This record gives sequence, C-alpha cells and structure tokens, in this order.
Amino acid sequence: MRIAITAALIVTTVLYAAPPIQANPPATIPPSLLRPIPSTGGIPPAVDPAILKPTDASAGTPQSYERSAKDFVRAKFGTQRGITRTQNIAQFSQWKDPSSWQALWDAMKDEKDDVRLGFLDHLASQGGLGQGMLAKIAIRNEESAIRHEASRRIVRPACDEVIAIIELGLRDERHLVVNHSGLLAGKVDAFAVIPSLIFAQVTADEKKTKGDLAWIAIGTNTHYIANVTAVVGDNAGAFIPVIGTLQTGVLMRVQDAMVYNYRSDAHQSLIALTSRDFGQSTADNGWDMKRWWTWFNTEYVPFKQAQAASQIAPVIPPTIPPVPPAVTPPAEKS
Repeated sequence: MRIAITAALIVTTVLYAAPPIQANPPATIPPSLLRPIPSTGGIPPAVDPAILKPTDASAGTPQSYERSAKDFVRAKFGTQRGITRTQNIAQFSQWKDPSSWQALWDAMKDEKDDVRLGFLDHLASQGGLGQGMLAKIAIRNEESAIRHEASRRIVRPACDEVIAIIELGLRDERHLVVNHSGLLAGKVDAFAVIPSLIFAQVTADEKKTKGDLAWIAIGTNTHYIANVTAVVGDNAGAFIPVIGTLQTGVLMRVQDAMVYNYRSDAHQSLIALTSRDFGQSTADNGWDMKRWWTWFNTEYVPFKQAQAASQIAPVIPPTIPPVPPAVTPPAEKS
C-alpha cells in the first residue's frame, strides 16, 4: 500500500501597523539671530524686559518687604544652630513673591554660606523669574564664589528671563557689570544676546570733566642779559646783570580725549558662542566692530535663516510597499 502524503505550505503574513513618524521638536532659533543688525540706531532687545515684571497684580514692592525680610533673617538665623537652622532654611519656600526676593537677598548679606546657598536653591525652583534672579546675582554680586554658585543653578540653555537680565547687563555703563554679563552669557549658552555682545566688547568713554586734561611742553630755554643794575660805591661803580630766559618750542594743551575700554570677558564669550554655533572660528574678527557687523549680516544671519527653514520643512513619512497576498502551493500528486 502506498500512502500519499500531502503537504500544504501555508504562508501567513502578519502586517503590523507602523507607528507614526514623529520629528524631534527643533531647537528654537532666537529671532534676534534671524534679523540683520541695523546700520544706524540701537540694537532691538532679544527679549522684552517687561517679562521680568511679576504678573500678579497683588504683589508688593521691594520696599514693602524690607522690614519683614530683615525680621525674618534675624529671627530664623541670628542665633539658631543645628537642626533648627536647617528647618528655617527650608522656610524660604514661603517667599514666593518675586518682588520680595531682592529685599530678602539684601537682608542676608552678612549671613553664612549655608543660608545664602539655601536661598539660591529656593530661587532655582521658582521658574523663569527665579532663574532671572539667579542671573542678576551671578552678574551683580561682589563675591566671585557666590556668582559662581548662582550661575551653576541656571538651567541651560537660558530661558527668556535670564536672557533679559544678561542683555540689561550688557547695556550697563559699568564695565565690571558688562564683563560679568558677557561671562554669564558664555556659561549659559545665551546665543540670543550675540548682537549685543558684538557692541559690548569695546566701548569709547567720553570725557566728563571740564577744562584742560594735560599740558605737554616741548622746547628749549635760552638765557640772555635782559638788563643791568648799577651799583655805586666809594670811588667805584659796577653793574649787576639781570638774566632773562627765552623759551622756544611747542606747548600742547589736551582739552579732549577718548578712552577705549576692551572688555575681555565679553569678547571671549562672543568668540566662543559664535564659533561653536557657526562651526568656524570667528577669532579673526578681533575687536573690529565693523568686521563683526559685516560677518553677522552677510554670513551668520543667512546661516541661521537656512537653519530655521530646514526646521520647518514638512516631514514626509516613507512609503510602505504593499504586502503580497498569502500563497498556498498546490498539493503533491501521489
């Protein structure tokens, strides 16, 4: 007996629905990098400074918090030690009104580091306005260690409130404040302030005093007998010469001068930010503002505009080829 064995091969294809393709959210390019720097007039701010004002209409003013801030610091940290002091530091969380932070920070000026660092930690948890206050401390505080601790708590890349504080610092008349602002811009990747950095790296200070600044005389003195004085004695006479001096040469009066200040920290941050973002070193621009202006308008802005255009281009999902139907081969004949 011959037994016929029929084998049937059934091909089953399971088609899984492909998940939708989602593009990663692109990094936002600051508008200040997409527009050329004007040839005349001021530079438009990268961020509206009004963002630094609290939105709560019921908030107080810094002056209204001065007394309560001093009382709070004196009562909580004056003679407290150990666990009680640690618990009191945790009470910074009660100070949520941004209008109170400056008064509170001023009140703890002479406190130990644990108190001030605790307050910096509190600011780090208070959103954008807290970040802005950290930036203000990182720029304007006198102690370099505190400035470092404040900048270390700022989120990278910097939020709009930090950008606004940095830009206000770059427009300050005090050279130290401008240098600290430029240094912070480099630390927190504040690319939006690059136009302000270009014009903050060098400044020309006008003379604010009246009158001559200096006298410079270059000349020679020539002596001659200008006159004689007769001297009469017994059976004698003589003359005493009177010596005169003739001055010849040049006398220069310095009545006006222009002093240029080169802010090295702002300059180095400008080179670091632009070189890293542009992909090529910009150190060759040196301290020449006109050269920086030309580079920004003719090379950097088109580069950023091309980046922005590529980010908003539609993402086309790949075409999925159709799946062929299942095939069942014929049975073998016995």
